[in-house]
Amino acid sequence: MKKGYSIIERNFRSSYGEIDIVAFDPRDGTLVFVEVKLRSRDSMVPPLEAVDYRKRNRLRKTALKFISEKKINFDSLRFDVIGVSLGEETEVEHIINAF
Repeated sequence: MKKGYSIIERNFRSSYGEIDIVAFDPRDGTLVFVEVKLRSRDSMVPPLEAVDYRKRNRLRKTALKFISEKKINFDSLRFDVIGVSLGEETEVEHIINAF
């Protein structure tokens, strides 16, 4: 929301999986599907690397289901990933157009 996005839905579920956040960026009419990954700092796999090929495919299929059900007008769409690493200090990294 700090980036000017409007949150349309949280935790949208389909038979393919779940999308953590669906947002709209009014500046350019982009529908944004956001995957949020949370990991502890000592995790073997960093949060951004946890979004593998299978997860990306499930997100794409779930996004298509969202679009067909919600009938939202948009000019473009993209997939972002937000990685959160927890430790003494929390680190947040937002990858725009991650895949």
